[in-house]
Amino acid sequence: MPLPAAPARNTSSPFSSMHGHHTAIRYPDFEAARAFWVDTMDWRVLQTWPYGDLTLAYVMPPDQDEFHLEILAGPGAAAQTVYEDVDASLAASGYNHVCLSVDSVDDTLAALRERGVDIVNPPFEIEDISARLAFFRDPWGNMFELTERTGDGLAH
Repeated sequence: MPLPAAPARNTSSPFSSMHGHHTAIRYPDFEAARAFWVDTMDWRVLQTWPYGDLTLAYVMPPDQDEFHLEILAGPGAAAQTVYEDVDASLAASGYNHVCLSVDSVDDTLAALRERGVDIVNPPFEIEDISARLAFFRDPWGNMFELTERTGDGLAH
């Protein structure tokens, strides 16, 4: 089933200049977080800067300049709940995951497995959104969704 057409844009809204830019994730150790995203995931560092006791950086996917993940790292980060699977994570309020679109969920999972990345669940399909999905975790338990369009689905 294809996704529906997008609703009309509201250019008269006082918030019409809002566009997605980045997602920030708090990590306890900058070098370990940088190593995961840059060395394991092949992401690129755009910029690094200090903020109090923390070190921050924008990292970007290997072949996309418009999306940034902000690493917020340093002392004082409390451990978070690490859920056994995606369904268990749905019981908690708040941010749940970051979604990354890929050409092939299966190929991406194979590459993640080769690099020792924690795969949360095997791929599954949701026909209502024309997508094949899977989830992986970074070493601190943050979940990331992989989505691949199936059938006549539109990219999201």
